[in-house]
Amino acid sequence: MSVRIAGSVAVLLVGLAVAGCQSPSYMGLQPPMPTLDEARGNVATNFAYMADNAMLHDMAIADFHFVPHTDELSGTGAARLMRFAKLMNTYGGTIRYETSETDEGLIRRRLEHVREFITSLDCDTDRVELTAAMSGGRGLSAAEAIRIMAQGTVNTLGAEGAAGQAGGGSGPS
Repeated sequence: MSVRIAGSVAVLLVGLAVAGCQSPSYMGLQPPMPTLDEARGNVATNFAYMADNAMLHDMAIADFHFVPHTDELSGTGAARLMRFAKLMNTYGGTIRYETSETDEGLIRRRLEHVREFITSLDCDTDRVELTAAMSGGRGLSAAEAIRIMAQGTVNTLGAEGAAGQAGGGSGPS
């Protein structure tokens, strides 16, 4: 009798082991769809670097980064400045506010609000200039970027840069 029980137990254990080694319950069907975060994972990382390079190229914010007729940042403006704060801590430079506004008071308040916002994000504002001007030029050549990386980053516009120009004026590039 005990041989029969031992044989039954052995067959049961072999059956469980074979069943446990099979594919998941969707065997024969398509695997479940990845979540949106899983699908975006690798692609988002690559696009983040490209977006950073584009932001460093023009170094600009615009009217749509603010709630219309106010100095409050829109959601888009807050997201952009959160990323700018990290980039400015690394590279420094000038953030240009490209605007078609003619109200000098509103322009000044918006620039002050931008400075307050990036300061709240622990951005080293000693390395950041804010000005109302057209967005930056073509960006850096590879040789210039390598030179700057080797010596450290500084604000190249200096005090006489494009400060105080409103309505899309441009300082030296």
